[in-house]
Amino acid sequence: MNSKNSALIYVAIVLLLSLSACGGASSYIAPVADNHQDEVDVERPTSNLPIPDNRFANEYKILFFGNSHVSGQPSLINRLIQVGNNNSQVTTFNAGGGFLDDAASQKRREDLLTTEPWTHVILQGQKYSQSGTVNYPTLPAQVWIAKAKGKSITPILFPEHPQIGRDEEARQVHQLHSSIVAVQQSCIAPIGLAWNKVLMISPKLRLHMADGNHASLMGNLLTALVFYEVITGHSADLLPYIADIAVDEPTQQLLGQIASETIQANVPCTFG
Repeated sequence: MNSKNSALIYVAIVLLLSLSACGGASSYIAPVADNHQDEVDVERPTSNLPIPDNRFANEYKILFFGNSHVSGQPSLINRLIQVGNNNSQVTTFNAGGGFLDDAASQKRREDLLTTEPWTHVILQGQKYSQSGTVNYPTLPAQVWIAKAKGKSITPILFPEHPQIGRDEEARQVHQLHSSIVAVQQSCIAPIGLAWNKVLMISPKLRLHMADGNHASLMGNLLTALVFYEVITGHSADLLPYIADIAVDEPTQQLLGQIASETIQANVPCTFG
């Protein structure tokens, strides 16, 4: 094999490895610095409405957009709200759809968002660069936020938890979502920050699945506890032990405490 062919094969391998990194998560490892902010074919919102406050609704209707990281949330959030707000009715629906800039699912998700009386929409799937060398577009997230607010729906950004052994990723992803909120007002759930605090206090707790990426039941519960407080305005720390969730009572108490403490230190929503 000549040197030219060897070089071409090497480049192809590098590109394949870069593109295949973390296929189920909202993350990419970028090989070079670049900026793709102007590549998304959506119109920039012309308004920046205040965040609708639906914390104290009699009926919660919660829609989820995102990838595999949202799959464990609807049933857990539904259960937590039922326990903490037993006079409220709860409906949760996972629309999936992948990344927030996924063109193939845009029409279906837009129809869902605009034709049902949702109280909250949880938006997960903002692409980000683990290496910090690529700026992926945030305009699609801004558009979803604006559409939700136009329908009196409370938008909640979901900056997902860090991968195992990458604590700094939590702050990086939270800051990225904070930059979105600075342009288009939205709630932002401090998921990764809560995970970091739990792992600092009790590093032996298994918040991740074996792949080091997705959440275990315990990790999903921590995330759901953060969302519970953001959605309802009620303290996760005050929830009782829920025996039908297979996480022991002391751990449930710790997770609820950390969720509330993290929210107190990182206010998720600024209502008008």
